[in-house]
Amino acid sequence: MPDEFADHQRVPHWETATDLGILDNERATKIAQSMWTMQRGAGATLARALCQYALDRNADAHEEIRPPTLVSSATLTATGQLPKFADDAFAIERDDLWCIPTAEVPLTSIYAGEILDQADLPYRFMAYSPCYRREAGSAGRDTRGMLRSHEFDKVEILALSTPEQAPALLDDMVNRAEQLMAALGLPYRIIEICTGDMGQSHHRSFDVEVFAPGADAWLEVSSVSWFGDYQARRANIRYRPLDADGKPQKGTEFVHTLNGSALAVPRVWAAIVENYRNADGSVTVPDVLRPYMRGIETITAG
Repeated sequence: MPDEFADHQRVPHWETATDLGILDNERATKIAQSMWTMQRGAGATLARALCQYALDRNADAHEEIRPPTLVSSATLTATGQLPKFADDAFAIERDDLWCIPTAEVPLTSIYAGEILDQADLPYRFMAYSPCYRREAGSAGRDTRGMLRSHEFDKVEILALSTPEQAPALLDDMVNRAEQLMAALGLPYRIIEICTGDMGQSHHRSFDVEVFAPGADAWLEVSSVSWFGDYQARRANIRYRPLDADGKPQKGTEFVHTLNGSALAVPRVWAAIVENYRNADGSVTVPDVLRPYMRGIETITAG
């Protein structure tokens, strides 16, 4: 794979973006602290374009939600982030609220404590949100440019389903994440995570990675997972099953949850800047993003 790229594509995105004036992490650090980023001009437009692109590509099957980005401890516990990942989360202790690490957290709990009708399943949601992570233990590792930061934008897709519906939904969600990268023209691969590398909450999981020639690395840009009823038990989300005639049966069962990153902006943004870098230092905008770029087809300095 590395042999397939020209020398002008092997420049790290943080160098290209700084030269073009579309990434200003130095001033972001002044405003906040290290590991916060700031896109400017066409760089900010590119980040927004990626989010709208991902939402539009999934609107055929998913209801768009704009959820709260601060959630309660109970909500963060439902998806398994607490107590395991407490050190990696940003907390507002005065109000017992947490900044979400992903829109998966509020989306999963929309129907927490409720009993759903099987006939209404699956529920399929999508959401754009900023995401916040301390990235504990990552100091000095992949912290340049856009590869790892405390705040980033992401479009999430999520489903609540019966156990029988879940396998097909998982395949569909992986395909959606894959097709987003394919349409962007980025080199990508899909990896199924082995059981030993998955957490206790995961039933099955896939990662989508794109290659960034400037960073000379495969970057994870999406993770799609089937959680079985693990999260539903914690959030107490159940449904009334139906018999073969469509009549409600006695009792309830827990739904299954699935979610995935339709598109996480920072690493896709970085991969675009590196893969689409031209010999003169400019960056060509992928065709599928041009409707969202206010007429910008090539990002140039100034």
